[in-house]
Amino acid sequence: MAEYPARNPFPARGTSIAEETSLPDFLRAWAQGIPTVLLPGVRAAERRVSDYLREFGNDEISRGGIGWLYGAHGVGKTHAARHMMAFVNDARPQAVQLYLKFQEDDFVLAYRRLIPQLSQSLLTDLSLRYLGTLAGDRAGQAGGRSRQDAILSAVADDPTRVYDLFGAHQVELGEVLEEQAKEISAVAGNGQHFERALSYLLRPEFSTAAYDWLCGRPIDPDDSRALGVSGRIDDPVTCRYGLQVLATLVTRSGRPFVLVLDQCEKFLLEDGAPVGANVKLLQALVEMIPGAQGMLLLLSSEAGWEHLPPDLRDRIGTGDHHLRPLSPDEAELVLRVYINTARKHPADGIEPFTESGLLELLRRSGGNIRHLLQLSWASFDAAAPSSDIDAELVATATARHSRSPGLAGLATIVENALVAAGLPAERVDKTGRPPEFLIPDRRSPRALIRLSEAVFYDHEVANALEIVDLVEHARRAGRPMYTAILVTGYVSPPVLAGLREAVRVLVADGSAAFSRELEELVREIAAGERLPVEPGAFHETLRTLNAKLEELGSKSRSEAAMLRRDLADVAERLEREEARPPSDWPIRRAELTDRIAQARNARAEADWAEFRRARADVMRERRRRFTTQAAAGVTAVLLGAISVVAALSAVPWAAVVGAAGAVGAGGAAVLLGRSRGAVVVHRAGAPLENRRDLDVLARGLRAYADPHAADPVGRYAYALKEDPDENYRPLTQAMLTEPLALVRQAIGRRLAVSERTPVDCVTDVQRALRERIPEALLLLARRQRHAESDRPPRSLRDLPPELRIIVALANPQALTLADGALSGHPAESVLAAIGVRGSNHPLAQAFRRGRFDEIDFPRNELRAAARVLSPFEPDGLGTYDWLPLISAIDELYLLFEEMLYHTENPPE
Repeated sequence: MAEYPARNPFPARGTSIAEETSLPDFLRAWAQGIPTVLLPGVRAAERRVSDYLREFGNDEISRGGIGWLYGAHGVGKTHAARHMMAFVNDARPQAVQLYLKFQEDDFVLAYRRLIPQLSQSLLTDLSLRYLGTLAGDRAGQAGGRSRQDAILSAVADDPTRVYDLFGAHQVELGEVLEEQAKEISAVAGNGQHFERALSYLLRPEFSTAAYDWLCGRPIDPDDSRALGVSGRIDDPVTCRYGLQVLATLVTRSGRPFVLVLDQCEKFLLEDGAPVGANVKLLQALVEMIPGAQGMLLLLSSEAGWEHLPPDLRDRIGTGDHHLRPLSPDEAELVLRVYINTARKHPADGIEPFTESGLLELLRRSGGNIRHLLQLSWASFDAAAPSSDIDAELVATATARHSRSPGLAGLATIVENALVAAGLPAERVDKTGRPPEFLIPDRRSPRALIRLSEAVFYDHEVANALEIVDLVEHARRAGRPMYTAILVTGYVSPPVLAGLREAVRVLVADGSAAFSRELEELVREIAAGERLPVEPGAFHETLRTLNAKLEELGSKSRSEAAMLRRDLADVAERLEREEARPPSDWPIRRAELTDRIAQARNARAEADWAEFRRARADVMRERRRRFTTQAAAGVTAVLLGAISVVAALSAVPWAAVVGAAGAVGAGGAAVLLGRSRGAVVVHRAGAPLENRRDLDVLARGLRAYADPHAADPVGRYAYALKEDPDENYRPLTQAMLTEPLALVRQAIGRRLAVSERTPVDCVTDVQRALRERIPEALLLLARRQRHAESDRPPRSLRDLPPELRIIVALANPQALTLADGALSGHPAESVLAAIGVRGSNHPLAQAFRRGRFDEIDFPRNELRAAARVLSPFEPDGLGTYDWLPLISAIDELYLLFEEMLYHTENPPE
């Protein structure tokens, strides 16, 4: 038997932390201390950078490098990138590498974190070597290749020798600087500023100021004038130019340049939609960094990749790689590599984990490597010394860590989703089989939702194909049926890809993506949609799928979760199923849903109209001032002209000409001033048709952002620009004094990304609520980090019951955070339904089962609880449409309305 590990070999956090540093020692220490499994994503990144390094320096074949890794959070993108950087550090120690993880869509802040990773001494050395390269190029043009090679060799050994070349006039400094200006201008629109900064970087008395300016830091106005540069770098385009100049500087100095940008979705997307300006900015980097012989690696979520425009994807070419969940063999390899770090003698097995333990880890982690390592740590930590870690131990040890629901939990989730959508469904439970749900139509079921244990191997999938066959039989009989399979936690990636070609498959891994997919599935069923599969194509899909499964090969695993199905009786029941008469509640629910949508739209339109009115008033006043000033200027010009005409007879001709010139100049100045004023008004007063227009305009006017601006766009821009941690207090004060709801919402959303936890913001929330500023609730509607569920922060528990509803919804895994003292407030019923008062409370059980027609609860208490959640009543939680929890609040409101409906309309 293999040696038992001497310590827990797994990381508790299960994640690779990529520090924003380019220090080689850090990369070397990381590579030595962190195990790396050569999974497909790791190999893809390493292969891409290997090609780049092999071609670098060969002008005939070098094309630079570009790569894009995308996948779900926790699948190993950051680890793959860090491994790639460590590989570069070993292969080419002189390479310059930068890493940045986007925190938001502000490229200026990103630039100011990125460039300072290079020290002043390194940047100075690069600038000097760049001059040496240019000097060598000039010498080569005059004296041939041998002369060029000699100079480049000398400068490579000692870059300061370039000064000797200039002093001896072997190469003319003016010609070199002229060539430098051309190259920098080719990659930067305002190249003269960067050229001056690089030149002054070499002068000791100005080097620090030049370095600070290049890093985007503020510098003294006197230094700015001395350098001949503009003020602080504060716009995204100039920041892009800075990166492009840096890439040119590094590669022309003879060093490889590698830039890694992580979490690009935070930069590219806002509320799930692409930000056009940021897409264009990234597209320019994709073109310019490889064009400067650099390597650019981009990491993003699947959404970040899917929202890329086609032309940007085309520029990535074959450089993209989709990181998928682990296969069973890959998961076994991951465990073995980590376990061997804690053994004196490496072995081939994964002891103390058994095969069943491995498969349970896969099911509970969904094949996500970060979660797999976290759960492995918890399982090893819970195991007795020298004991095996099997499926039962994994299930027990990871119960509070796992995101993936079991079959019972998944059935509850599906039931609640169907009930919330007002869909009458029959749940079918048979001994030894997972539940299934039939959604009836007039004569036969129109939808079938089948639950399944985790799917690992093809012989289990073959049973799932019986469901697909059932759909085909129904189609042949003229009864097409919407069919979906919901799997707990895990499906082997190749099997999942094949199944999805034939039937709708959702993997219940506890992620937000699964919740969205389930909502979409229920919405499609409610709309009466069918799976749009052409008969011939469907049959061919089945044939292809079977062929794929045969290629995968049958793997026998006695302890694997089995998907054994006997569908003969189900098919027979489907043939004779008669639809139940519809309940009146779905009709009532549909009416309420329509009313909610109408009320929400009305509030959004009112907020938008309020904003536009305020802005129109500002624009009207601004135009009035411009008109008054222009009229005064024109009057002055006319009076001057009259005076000139009156004095023509008495004034010499030369003086007349001079006076006329002065009048003309005055008129031109007035007209020019008017024109410039018109440009300013045009830009600031650009038409606003929707929120997207406002966001675009506000980003363009960030330089004029001001919490006290008369123009509400300036205040809105302030909300987008201000740092929520460094300027937390100014932002909260701005929210308290802001008269427009739309701007307050923007400020609240900005504050919600602060590192301050909700418990740290309770005082500010309470103060804002006293001032009738409900937007401060955005600070509360967030997950409380580092919270002990058995010792919740006192300030959260002391909140009023209606606010503790928000705390509970934001922290579903730590409901004790909202467990304050009992009171007679109607919100107590809502807290009980969520589960704050325990899972055995009648309301919690009703909420969990989705059955409210049997509950006996006082009608007045139900009505009062519904008012607390109402999207119609003043100050009802449902009227706060901008809360990220609004869909959960709506669901609770509709559930209490349903209980009230059944109480007022008991069955006969």
